[in-house]
Amino acid sequence: MTFSTIETLNPLLLLAVIVVSGAIGTWAAQRIRIPAITGQVIAGALLGFLVLPDIDAARELQPLSTFAMGLIAVAVGGHLSYRRIQTALKRIVGIAVMESLVTAGLVGVTVFYFTRSESIAILMGSIAIATAPATTFALIRETHAKGTFVKTLLSVVALDNIICIMSFSFALAIVGDVVEDSGRDLQISTALIHAGQQFVGALILGFAAGVVVELAVGRIRGNDFGIVCAAILVCTGAATFLGLNPLIASLFLGVYLGNRSARTERQLTTLAVLEAPLYLCFFTLAGTALHLDSLADAGPLVGAYLFARAAGKTIGALTGGALLQISQRIYTNIAIGLWPQAGVAIGLIVLLESDARLPANMAPLIGTVVLAAVTLNEIIGPFFTRGALRRSREAGRDRPRLVEFLEEEHILMDVVAEDRWEALKQLSAFYAKVYRCAPSEAVDIEASVMERERETTTAIGLGAAIPHGRVPEGEGIRGVLGISREGVDFNAIDGQPVHLMMLIVTPHEHEQRHLEVMSSLVSMVSNEAIRERLAAAIDANDAWEIIEGEEARPYNYFLEEQEDNQPDG
Repeated sequence: MTFSTIETLNPLLLLAVIVVSGAIGTWAAQRIRIPAITGQVIAGALLGFLVLPDIDAARELQPLSTFAMGLIAVAVGGHLSYRRIQTALKRIVGIAVMESLVTAGLVGVTVFYFTRSESIAILMGSIAIATAPATTFALIRETHAKGTFVKTLLSVVALDNIICIMSFSFALAIVGDVVEDSGRDLQISTALIHAGQQFVGALILGFAAGVVVELAVGRIRGNDFGIVCAAILVCTGAATFLGLNPLIASLFLGVYLGNRSARTERQLTTLAVLEAPLYLCFFTLAGTALHLDSLADAGPLVGAYLFARAAGKTIGALTGGALLQISQRIYTNIAIGLWPQAGVAIGLIVLLESDARLPANMAPLIGTVVLAAVTLNEIIGPFFTRGALRRSREAGRDRPRLVEFLEEEHILMDVVAEDRWEALKQLSAFYAKVYRCAPSEAVDIEASVMERERETTTAIGLGAAIPHGRVPEGEGIRGVLGISREGVDFNAIDGQPVHLMMLIVTPHEHEQRHLEVMSSLVSMVSNEAIRERLAAAIDANDAWEIIEGEEARPYNYFLEEQEDNQPDG
């Protein structure tokens, strides 16, 4: 039996071949310093083209791919946690909407120029909006990136795909139902209804699965891994059975878990052990499905589609960022971080090819162009996303730090209070909100903070104060930063009003680390440049940029992994 005559393999042997090929691709990628994803996709493409040309590996192992996509969608949806993105909603929604509109419009016009078909232009314009969540998420994991750019990128990718699927459902309903111009009003209303049904159906299914996870985790102790795994399987399987998009249903499952409570949010990490092997299998398997021969068949339209889509993503992100006065570091890097396209686009092509209403030559043409573009995107795109992560200066920052809580979502801007007691109530309420404290816990924390403040002022001079409280137990030291432009009277020794208030809450077992954190914060606010820039920060992201700047970063140094695991004191 030679390679060219292999026509059947049992699923387990086929999976073994996929895993070995992906591992070799990963090893080769590491040797030549390219993204591991690119190596896995190339290994899969060569495997499918040279070794297994007669086996549709993607179809044979479709359940694995569906589960992997579901897991990725849940993880991405979890990053739409309101407590994390509440301070970033403007830039996330602004960038996502603007680059989606520009991309759809630019690709639509370009495709119409080549094909002279309004229907093809509308459909391909909607498909072009999709971004590859799996590629983005895997590269973030690979580069250990963390920060406001990463948060924005993941959230924009999630919204991208929601907008894409809704737009595609709307476009497909219009194109499929068009008979004559006189019926256009009816067709548009039908399209809106269909798109709404897709959205609401996926939302209900995803949220229902989330409720089941929440109830099961509360009643079945010690089996969180199995519960979440089963929820993803049920969610993706039920969505496919009901004719809904399993990716969007899983994404809403992640949104529910990320927003419902601190307990459900923790469930998002239970499948972390599966991520690396699943990504390896998924991207290698995706590589076997890429049509290397379609690159030549599609002709100039592939290049035009790729160029128009990249230009649309770039121009849209740059325009949205500039109009909303977002940090230039964020929107200039997102402009190239959104170029990869894969799973969602392939899924939409499958839906397109199964629609009997379309002309016989329409779906094959669109499929050929998009699949050829995906082939190039999956090989080249990861370079741009990895470059964006590195240019944003957030690669390598997903490591334990001394002052872990100084993130954008933990910063309260424009605190206005008559005195320190009112300010402390606002900060305590903000702390309870961002950390999802139970009502009784929130009351205890506020009481602890107030009791400490009554002993003596926590103002340290120079316009800063570090109020703090204690809790019986917890995962670690947590806190929030409040910034007051007008200043608050904290009865400071130097008589100056306080503009910077860093509230920290410490479990009793972390007393030694508490002293280190206090010392670090005092050193940071003692820097006049940092102090003045924080007091004048435009918004929470601007404040975070200052804290993560070269001047402030040494005060929030990285901890060694082994040190972080040791008990304090």
